[in-house]
Amino acid sequence: VVTYGGLAADPYWRQATDVWLHPILSKHVPPKILQAGSVRRTTAPESDFVDAISAKTAHMLKKRGVMVSIGAHGQEEGLAAHWEMWSFVRGGFSPLEALQAATIVPARHLGFDKDLGSLEVGKLADLVIMNANPLDDIANTDKIAMIMLNGRLYEAGSMNQVLPVAQTKPAYYWQQD
Repeated sequence: VVTYGGLAADPYWRQATDVWLHPILSKHVPPKILQAGSVRRTTAPESDFVDAISAKTAHMLKKRGVMVSIGAHGQEEGLAAHWEMWSFVRGGFSPLEALQAATIVPARHLGFDKDLGSLEVGKLADLVIMNANPLDDIANTDKIAMIMLNGRLYEAGSMNQVLPVAQTKPAYYWQQD
């Protein structure tokens, strides 16, 4: 989402999507904060954005054996990780390669791949359950139905816990009367 030599992925995806209307994010970020950073957005010709160029270079490095993974810099409460995968695909990664750059490759780089980074018997797994296949369209990565975190299953839209015990999430501070 951050690169140099032109406009990066962050402004590209803000231009290409209505972030403040995102069906999940808009339920979990105070509207005044989300709208302030997203409604008035940079717009520019496609050729002014360099995220695909950076991703193309990253893909060339990957083909030469360099481990390439997403970063996202913590921008936009979780969407930035999706934007990085989407930009990797804009730059020539297959959807599978982009997903690997967000999961197993960083785990391998950090030496945690025996415990994390892929779904295998005996590994720890926080995961998302998606409503659509990201291998068909990488933009499906943010079509999330459920989230598993530390053995607890949550609905993405509400963050209500479903398993092992159903619990309703308390209202956020901005939702309280």
